[in-house]
Amino acid sequence: MKINTTNPGISYPEVQQKLENKFPNYTFKMRGRQMLIGSQSSTVGANIIIRKNKIIVAGNFPTLGGTMLFAVSLVLLGILIPLIIYFAAFHSNLKKFEKEIGEYLQEEYGTI
Repeated sequence: MKINTTNPGISYPEVQQKLENKFPNYTFKMRGRQMLIGSQSSTVGANIIIRKNKIIVAGNFPTLGGTMLFAVSLVLLGILIPLIIYFAAFHSNLKKFEKEIGEYLQEEYGTI
């Protein structure tokens, strides 16, 4: 989900603080200097990336281990089987979480 903003001075600590206040039961932490990771559980999360005039929210596995496990399963089992499992078990939960976080960020920082 892309959120267009008019304020180029948005910082990661500011976004993290607002998200932690709005969603106290979720965890938000930085991965590196350019990515904020929000997690609902060990398998449901979202990447939040701030660019000059937009915020990008993408549903993804919140841990690096989960992402690597999915990538290795794609290589070892082929493309079809892991994708079927991904869409059957994870995709809908990841999209719900992405939408929930994205809607809040749209209200806070988005342009109309």
